[in-house]
Amino acid sequence: MIVLGIETATSAGSVALVSENEVLAEYLLNNMRSHAEQVLRGIDHIIADTGRSLEECEAIAVSIGPGAFTGLRIGVSTAKALAYAIHKPILGISTLEALAWNLPFISDYVCPMLDARKKEVYTALYQWVDRKLKVLIPEQAVSPLTMINHLDRSQKILFLGSGSILYAKMICAEFGEKAEFPPLYHSFPRASIIASLGLNRLVLQQFDNVETLVPTYLRLSDAEINWAKKHDSQYSLPESNGRF
Repeated sequence: MIVLGIETATSAGSVALVSENEVLAEYLLNNMRSHAEQVLRGIDHIIADTGRSLEECEAIAVSIGPGAFTGLRIGVSTAKALAYAIHKPILGISTLEALAWNLPFISDYVCPMLDARKKEVYTALYQWVDRKLKVLIPEQAVSPLTMINHLDRSQKILFLGSGSILYAKMICAEFGEKAEFPPLYHSFPRASIIASLGLNRLVLQQFDNVETLVPTYLRLSDAEINWAKKHDSQYSLPESNGRF
């Protein structure tokens, strides 16, 4: 089985072809502004270089966020269009979970952080238990200090992602030697991992609905906030998924 993976939640957009036994190809470009054109161009490259065809893919796996709003829309809409075109299932994968899978089965707690702008991060806390990723704190869009204040400073925690790089000094000031950071190349979610996680779900026949699949934003966009203010809307901003 072959799965096409698409990752556009961060500036490091990528696409990949993954089979049950290997990563056949992966194309990554760290340039958010070019996602719209680079995603399809990247897919063309890996299809041509591997001598495969889209029709050979058993499913399309796509990163659904949280992450950059524009990037997520590009990735999800591209994945849905391709799934429609080749009549194959679509699989939406959490960006933060995929980021944690960069370093599987470690003994420490894993706290991925993606820069969410507005002095916030998209983050969660995981732990590997029996080779499975256990969610300890669900996905949130919060200030880094809010997240830090809900973490156990007596435990080693592995921080990774663009948010952990941006707020590394704050993290180190609070956790000291208990805070660990991986090499830079582990700080990006990757399409090969998106595809691999999609392959796992494909085996279990756990598909998403191509018509209703949408990105996970965790908060309103600037346009929605401005519209609400302009029209004196009475509704409040949605709360984050879950509570600490």
